[in-house]
Amino acid sequence: MGFWSYFLLYAGILSYFTWGVVVAFETVLVMAGSEFAKEWVKKRYTLKFFMFEIYLFFPLVLFGYVFLEVVPYFLGKSERIAKFDIGRTIYEVFSDDLEELEDEDFDNPHQGG
Repeated sequence: MGFWSYFLLYAGILSYFTWGVVVAFETVLVMAGSEFAKEWVKKRYTLKFFMFEIYLFFPLVLFGYVFLEVVPYFLGKSERIAKFDIGRTIYEVFSDDLEELEDEDFDNPHQGG
């Protein structure tokens, strides 16, 4: 492989890692109950895009959870561990949007009438 191939490979890996750390940090803050983080995510993301980024960077979200929640708890720096629950995290931020989706009446195109 040539120079540009390696350059693009490393740039892709570093970009994934850098943005994944940001997404992991904000997701773990929402899991921990930070109101500021909830508002920050709500302002900058749509429901679908936030879900997409959580699943895209899921390994880094797990890694961030371990280092931001579990390790401080076992070192005695934290009183409790926030529950790792992606569904609850998404619901806490986008509860209004999810309730609107539940209220919509979806017609099944395969049923008659």
